[in-house]
Amino acid sequence: MKIFTAIMKYDYGDEKRGFSFEYYNVYLPLCDVYGKDNVLLFDYFSEFRNIGKEKMNRRLLEIIKAEKPDASIFCLLWEDQFDEEVVSSLRSYTRTVIYFFDDPWRQKFVRHWINYFDFFTTPDYYMFKQYELEGLKNVIYSPFGYNSSIYKKLDLEKTLDVTFVGGCSPLRKWIVRSLEKEGIKVKVFGRGWGSAGKWISQEEMVEVFNRSKINLNLSNAIYSNIKFLIWSLHSLESVKQLILLRKNKEQVKGRHYEINASGGFQLSYFIPGLNMAYEIDKEIAVYESVENIVPIVKFFLKAEDLRNTIAESGYVRSVRDHSAQSYLNKTVDQVLKDKRN
Repeated sequence: MKIFTAIMKYDYGDEKRGFSFEYYNVYLPLCDVYGKDNVLLFDYFSEFRNIGKEKMNRRLLEIIKAEKPDASIFCLLWEDQFDEEVVSSLRSYTRTVIYFFDDPWRQKFVRHWINYFDFFTTPDYYMFKQYELEGLKNVIYSPFGYNSSIYKKLDLEKTLDVTFVGGCSPLRKWIVRSLEKEGIKVKVFGRGWGSAGKWISQEEMVEVFNRSKINLNLSNAIYSNIKFLIWSLHSLESVKQLILLRKNKEQVKGRHYEINASGGFQLSYFIPGLNMAYEIDKEIAVYESVENIVPIVKFFLKAEDLRNTIAESGYVRSVRDHSAQSYLNKTVDQVLKDKRN
């Protein structure tokens, strides 16, 4: 079995930022399942930047022709690095799959690229059903899951009250400040938080999930709360970020699986489809609006036994159902089953 992966190896193509999400959660899990020697990595963005679009696409075609992998998985986060004719021609040598992360809010991009691949994936259950209703037969439901070699339960002492790991956005900053005004200590980690938060490694992030009494999973989409909108007008930077924000729809993300798989208690924004992954109030806690997040956090800081019960149930469910290794194995199996038939 030979698998080809075309991914952006480094986070947003910047080596200084470390490895990308798809490196950790697509390439490495595939290596766990099929063996590192059987998974080829093509860092398309570095190739694009170093030798240009035409040469990168030519090199891509040469590798596929030479290796003839059983399946080729493309993780496309950007828009114009690949040549449509070259990508379409790859289907003569391998079964091709375009692996989407954000298709619910990138539909124009998605509808264009699915024409050039044998299969395409979605991590969103309701988008999967929408594609099926449209009669698309080559869609595969493949949730994010979590890399079981990275995210683990460490049984560390809960030394942090409330934490959030992720980039800063106007809405997230407003939520954190709202909690802090109520005397709730919130430790933030990620880019854009200034001196309040630092970027941490994968290992450190797993420790944070394990050490936190409450792990927040905060939306970064535009929110119509009038208090937030009024607050955001006091900052030109916040207004700019809201204007430039392309995301207009939320979805279940990798973080939902990662926190639970580390044995952490998670308080997340509610999004349709989350209930398909975890049982609400038994395996994950949610807030439905930012207006009620403060009392919910205060409640769970006191309700230690309930908090621990939910965290343990979420962990058990993750181990049973949600590893990235399992989801990717199923995706490849579906592609090759179609080939055999």
